[in-house]
This record gives sequence, C-alpha cells and structure tokens, in this order.
Amino acid sequence: MPAPDRRTVGELLAESDALARETLLDARPEIAPAMVRSWTQLVASAAQLWTALPPPGDMSKSDTMERLRLVGEAIARSVHAGHWPGNGPTDDHLTEIADNLSRARHLIERDGRPSGPATADRQGVTPDIHGEVMHTLYVAAHGTAVALGGYVTELQHRLEVGTRRRQRMAERPATLEITEAQGMIARFSGFERLAAAYMFGQPLPSADPGQRRAAAAARRLDTASAAWEVQAHHTLAGNPDPADLVRIARVQALITSTTSVITEAAATRGHIDDDVMQRLGPALEASQVAWSRAAKRWGELTNRASRTDPALVGAASELRSAITATASNQGGWATPDQLATRVNLPAAVRSLHLSVVASIDIAYVVRDTAADHPGLAGPARIIGMRSQGEAEIAIEQGETRYEGVTWTTRRDIAANRLIPLTQPARRGLINLADEVIATTNRAVAAAAQVDRSNLTRSMRSDRATNRGRSFESLQITRPQNPAPKGPRR
Repeated sequence: MPAPDRRTVGELLAESDALARETLLDARPEIAPAMVRSWTQLVASAAQLWTALPPPGDMSKSDTMERLRLVGEAIARSVHAGHWPGNGPTDDHLTEIADNLSRARHLIERDGRPSGPATADRQGVTPDIHGEVMHTLYVAAHGTAVALGGYVTELQHRLEVGTRRRQRMAERPATLEITEAQGMIARFSGFERLAAAYMFGQPLPSADPGQRRAAAAARRLDTASAAWEVQAHHTLAGNPDPADLVRIARVQALITSTTSVITEAAATRGHIDDDVMQRLGPALEASQVAWSRAAKRWGELTNRASRTDPALVGAASELRSAITATASNQGGWATPDQLATRVNLPAAVRSLHLSVVASIDIAYVVRDTAADHPGLAGPARIIGMRSQGEAEIAIEQGETRYEGVTWTTRRDIAANRLIPLTQPARRGLINLADEVIATTNRAVAAAAQVDRSNLTRSMRSDRATNRGRSFESLQITRPQNPAPKGPRR
C-alpha cells in the first residue's frame, strides 16, 4: 500500500520546477516525441491549478494561461489527428509534473483558495504561485524545444548518410517527419515566448498623464489581441466554416500590417536599429501578403449559407477598434510622431511581436483544418478549377495518381453545387498555410533582435545540434525578486 502523499503545495511546485529543469538537462533527441505527447496533460493540469487560484495581481496578465492552454490543446488535436509524432509513449518527467500540479490544485480546493501571504505561509506556498507555475511551463517548453532540435538534427544526419550510402528509401528517415518536427519546434518556441512574456512583463506605468494614456492604449491593444487569439483557437477547435477561416486570415494580415507600421515608427524614433528594420520590414510584409492570399483562397469556398462565428466577429471588431484608436487617423495609418503620442512604442512593439509569435500556432491549426476537417466543401466550379490546377502541378512534379481523374460531374458544374473538398484542393490550402508559416517564422526570427532585454537573451538556446545543452542554454532566467520556495523532498 503506497504511503500517503504529505507534500505541501509549495513542495509540489518546487519539485515540479526541479523536474522541469531536469527535462532541460536530459533533453535527449530520442525522447522528443514522448515529450510532445505529454504536453497536453501538463498544460491542462497547469490551467486547472490556475483556475483554483485568485486572479493574478496584474490583470493584464490574466489571459496568458488561457492562451497557453489553447496552444496546448491545438498541439494535442494535431497529434490525435495522426500528425507527427502520433500516438505512443509519454515522457515520465512531464507526466510527473502534471500529476504534481493536479495534486496542488486538489490541496488548494480542499483547504480553500490562498488569499494572501498569511495563508501562503501556513500552507508552505510561495506568494507568487502564478509565477512558479508559469516558470515551470516555460522551462519545460524550453527543454522540449531543445530535445526537438536535437531530434531534427539527428534525422537530418541519418537522411544525409542514407542518401550518400544509397540506402533504400524505407531505411531512411522521411523528409515529412523532419518537416513536421521542425514545425513543432516553432510551436513550442512560441509557447515559450508567451510564458516568458508573463514572467518578464513590463513595469508599472508612470504617474505622468501622457504616459498613462499611452499605457492604457497599449493595454487595450494587448487585451484585444489576446482575446482575438483565444477566440480564433476556440472557433478553429469547433466546426469552422470557410467564412471563419477568411475572417481569421484577414485579421491576422491586419495584425501583421499594424506590427509593421508601429515597428517602423519605433525605428524612426530610434528605438530599433536600421539594420534590424531592413530585415524585419520585408519579412513582416511577406507574412501579411501570405495571410491575405490565404484569405482570398478560403473566400472561394464560401457560399450563401456561409456564416461567421458571432464570437469571432466580436473579437475581430474589438481588435480592429483598438488598432484604429491606436494606429490610424482619417487619412490612413498614423504618422510616427502621432503614434509616439498615443502609445508607448517599445511596449507596443513587444506586444505586437508577441501576437505575431502566437500567430504561428494559429497558422498551424489552419493548416490542420485544411488537411483534416471532414466537413469542408465548396462550389463545384471552384473545386473543379482548383483541383485541376493543383493536380497538374503535382503531375509535373512526378505524381501519377491524379492523371485522368475527373473531379466534378457535369451536373455539379451546371448547378454549381456544394461538393466536398477534394484532395488536390486541400493540397492547395495546405501549401498556402505552409507559406504563411514559413514567412511568419522568418518575421519572428528577424524580430528576435528588436528587444535586447533579458527576455530575449533568456530564450536563446542551441537548437542546431543534438547537444543543444551548452552552459548558456541551461541558464533559465527567473523573474526578478522571486519568492523563496518551500523545501524540496
């Protein structure tokens, strides 16, 4: 009979943090798939613990866990749908962390919500439980990304050796697996940055009235962006209509355009180096164009019965209003001088760049929708035209299974009926999503040098080799003035 678990909440959190650090120290390539599979349970346990706590003192941070939970759920849906790494064993470290966080939630729910330092001391809990939970997720995400980097490097090496030795194709790693694992690196890096932004938040606003107004405008934009990301994930997780995909792509294009405008204004005011802006500006423009192209293609699938999710419409409207109040005037975009009086430019740049980071995961969910959603349909004429075009491209590339295939019937064309999306038509949507992912990743990489604070430096890691655990990559920066932890076992 197992001994009863007598650990306090503080001890459970301390052990979880220690286990998260061990995942970084032991970030071996071969365990990367198991770590990805364990992520849903870990994030779900953290989110449930979060709901058992009072809201964070800084209400501007209250949406962070919901954003992270939705990213975790999106990764889980992708895995369960059969995308890499698919079903299989999970990671013991991450599973144990999830169990610890669940145990902490049960203790808090049993003994009552901690409401202040006195309660925290009595329970052996750190005053900043939110920060402890977020730090654990941050380190675990970092460790998973490092393991994934080593996994990709190992596959690439095996593929190179197999090609050189002319091994049979079945004996070599699949290029698709490498691509899928690289995609997971981008998603976990985005998760890591969202968690880091919570821990290394902006300082409280100044008492100066002008700075307070600028801070309020930045908070509205940040809040609207966070609400939009949450609602976009909710809508995509349901039964999205092509009209929903159109709205999501258009709003993402608007976010990217706004990021470009405010970033250029910050560069004009001397907050960003010119050489950084020369790389970042074109990258943001390419991402905006890719989102716009995706919106146009999804728009072809809409019909008279198409309806956009009302909650998505509301979130988009609030975000547009926040952008208009912050960055627009009657003649179009505001000038750099006007923007400088309306908003704290460095803070707005950091917030918008974080939204661009979050958009990577939205793009992956859009890609999964294009690949897997069984209810997607469109007008027969559009489906036939797109299917034939994509099939011809595939045939030119050596694909023979599409030769001589007819995608629609004459009756379908004559009546322009709604018909299910064909595989070639899906392929076109997937390719557009891949373009969005690639261009947005380049924009995020170009933006990495914008903020030279400890936040950026703390997220640097060597993901280029399977030994990506150098001394620098093991230095996980903690929030300033952390409260002492409870004793470890």
